[in-house]
Amino acid sequence: MYAPMSSQAVDFLFAFLPMAAFVIVLIVVYYGKRSEPGVAAPHTKTYACAQCGRRGKHEHMVPITREGAVVWYCGHCAHAAK
Repeated sequence: MYAPMSSQAVDFLFAFLPMAAFVIVLIVVYYGKRSEPGVAAPHTKTYACAQCGRRGKHEHMVPITREGAVVWYCGHCAHAAK
């Protein structure tokens, strides 16, 4: 027959084992989520045309330097501004 458990063993089981199991679960979840690819936010910075106010992406705007400042124009207004 098995020997009865001491009160110290029961205290250890009910006090420290749940905390240890919780920490192990947290570590497993952390490493599992860390390896997942994240959703990258798209680059959404836009520029406003200095003449008409139309907003556009960086690739669609024309920079014109005036008195040391860079002014952004859309394709339609860039020809008139030069």
